[in-house]
Amino acid sequence: MKTLGGIAAAIAVTVTTVLGAAPANADFTDPVEMTDNGENTEAGGFGEYAVDLHHPRSCLVVQNHRAGRVTLRLNYPVSKGKWTFRHNTVGVLTYKNRVVTSPSGRWSVRTNPPIVFTWVYDANMNTRKGCNGSWVLTMN
Repeated sequence: MKTLGGIAAAIAVTVTTVLGAAPANADFTDPVEMTDNGENTEAGGFGEYAVDLHHPRSCLVVQNHRAGRVTLRLNYPVSKGKWTFRHNTVGVLTYKNRVVTSPSGRWSVRTNPPIVFTWVYDANMNTRKGCNGSWVLTMN
């Protein structure tokens, strides 16, 4: 029971942080460019996760609150690269100086190391960057 209480508290803090930060400044994210040329890595190094709600042309914002670096790749929408997020990095995914958007609003990502993360949608975030809202992926 103590473990469940701790997990619930961590989730509550994450949701409060994400939802509390967005209305104050909807475009708070810095662009995060790809870190390599898209060469494949070993498939076993990534874990797959996805969110399947429809928000066409949404962007993806990643918050890394873990102690170390996390590498992220997209399964959908398809991309040929990877993004690396250092500890306490918050950024919107970009490719060639343009935000990455999902045509359907669905996102499927892989992370290395494989971790569990939370998804929150904010309809007002990054709209000035051409996004129809943003999915915020938070890693703790």
